Amino acid sequence: MSTSSESTLYTASVASAGDLVRIETDGRTLPVSAPPALNSADSAAWNPEQFYAAAVATCLHQTLGVVGSEMGADLGGSSVTAEVSLRHDGAMRFSFSTRVAVDLPGVDDDTRERVVREAMSSCPVATAVSTVETAAPH
Repeated sequence: MSTSSESTLYTASVASAGDLVRIETDGRTLPVSAPPALNSADSAAWNPEQFYAAAVATCLHQTLGVVGSEMGADLGGSSVTAEVSLRHDGAMRFSFSTRVAVDLPGVDDDTRERVVREAMSSCPVATAVSTVETAAPH
């Protein structure tokens, strides 16, 4: 799969086959499994909820860096934690909710709220986040 759009900055292609996902561009693989609640036998393998949580945390943290830089906020020591909860909604029906906790130590309340709000609206992976918590400056 490729795109010719001039606005495309990057395209990732990952294939899932059995108990591995393979990054198409360089051939790296990662072991995958169902989450433990679905009787996964491989606790060392990643599951889809972990992949999504990692994607949300990473994308949002990188977006916070860009937004913070544009707003003149020092985001040194910042972190983002994403929590994805899988729910069983009936026969063969599942859903998940996503919560994030954003820690921006040393950033005042007003700036922190503006940075987080802008980053949430700019990060394409954060669209399904249902709850955002921010920590007060330490």
